[in-house]
Amino acid sequence: MTRRLLRLLAGLVVSLAALPAAAEPASNAACPGPSALQGALPPARFDDGPVISQPDLVADFDAWMAGMRALNPDLSIRSDMPRLTDAAARIRSELDRPMSRREAWLHFAKLNPYLHDAHAGVQMPDYRGALEAYLKAGGRVVPIEVRFAPDRSLRVFTAASGVGVERGDQVVSINGHSAGQMVAAMMSRSIGDTRGFQRAFLERRFAMLFHYLYGDTGRYDLVVRAARNNCLVRIRAPGGTTLPEALQSRPDAQELFGWRVLPGDIGYLRVDAFDPGQKAALDQVTQTAFAAFKARGVRALIIDVRENGGGDDPLWQQDLVNHFTTKPYVQLSHYVTRVTKDNAGPNDVVGSIQSSDYDKRFTPPPVDPIRFDGPVYILGGPYSYSATIQFLVAAQDFGLAKIAGEETAAFSCQTGQVKRIDLPRTGLSASSPVIAYTRPSGRGCRRGVIPDVPIPLNEMRPEAAVSALAARIGRGG
Repeated sequence: MTRRLLRLLAGLVVSLAALPAAAEPASNAACPGPSALQGALPPARFDDGPVISQPDLVADFDAWMAGMRALNPDLSIRSDMPRLTDAAARIRSELDRPMSRREAWLHFAKLNPYLHDAHAGVQMPDYRGALEAYLKAGGRVVPIEVRFAPDRSLRVFTAASGVGVERGDQVVSINGHSAGQMVAAMMSRSIGDTRGFQRAFLERRFAMLFHYLYGDTGRYDLVVRAARNNCLVRIRAPGGTTLPEALQSRPDAQELFGWRVLPGDIGYLRVDAFDPGQKAALDQVTQTAFAAFKARGVRALIIDVRENGGGDDPLWQQDLVNHFTTKPYVQLSHYVTRVTKDNAGPNDVVGSIQSSDYDKRFTPPPVDPIRFDGPVYILGGPYSYSATIQFLVAAQDFGLAKIAGEETAAFSCQTGQVKRIDLPRTGLSASSPVIAYTRPSGRGCRRGVIPDVPIPLNEMRPEAAVSALAARIGRGG
């Protein structure tokens, strides 16, 4: 079998694997025939950006490859190097004509899945800000948010007001693009440690990915299989005028953090970001929440970080760990790093590799008037990433708390200290980590964080996991 045929077969397997596992349900005989939509949609409008010459496309692609080699401590830690090299050569050969910035991204981004690292890859520049500006100028985005059901079918999670679909409805097609086609196209360009993380990225970036892949038609033709009666429904709906929360460049702190006391005197704290720009808001929420938990005498605490894509370690250290333990801990046992001009010491050689064990420990202050001293459960999910994974492994490996949920989609040994790679001709946004960490236990780097307390997770019903965990705690953990 030729090498070319093997590559073609491998690509076919990837495409098939991206399709939802469940076949489309058979029509219900009691369903009314779905009415035809009147007239054709207007042509899709694309936010293409400038046109880049073929030599400049190749120059920027080569700059991206060189930048990763210059910054990443060891690409082989995450990537299958022969497959990565093969894919890079194939994509470079496709850059055979002038392209818009958007078209360039469609080609460049096909390398993202081969990197197996959500800290590495290429994306459209400032896509959040660009989409907000596009909407402000009168543009529209696809009017639904999606999640994958347990059977991997694509489902409506939320919809813009008046769209006429409900949570749980199965997405069959949008503007004639089948759910399988959309998922395959999006997954083939999504960043992520694993396919599970790529699915989580796709769910929370669906509006952005649809916008750059299929454009804006102003109104959108949605075909769904209704969850309430299994009937096929066709709807023409106006596009959304606001971005989903996960895509907003400056989300409201009230949307990122929250707390309450659950039945059975179980404290619940939701932390959706460790963003340093939100530190003051997180300080305020955790001070208030832990004081209330202390006053109420809660007997256990759930910290929910399922929607937390990371940020800075000091935020979880100071605002969470300091409030529930006095044990010394750390989030790594070893690191490998590339020396750059930004992290070089007096005698370091820029470009060299350093590898060392890490034996420092962080010790919370001995006195904290609002410290919680009962059992703590940290609920992670497929979108938990970066600093959030560091929080999970520190808590698990030092016995600070029990991890609940399912095995995380992100690897338990993370990368970090992400640096931008300049691509001046296309303007695309490329990045690479400069450090790779080994978790404190030193084991399980090619797996996610495996929970101490298994709790089924359903992206369509996020509250179900909280209720299940609270019930488990009520029965003795």
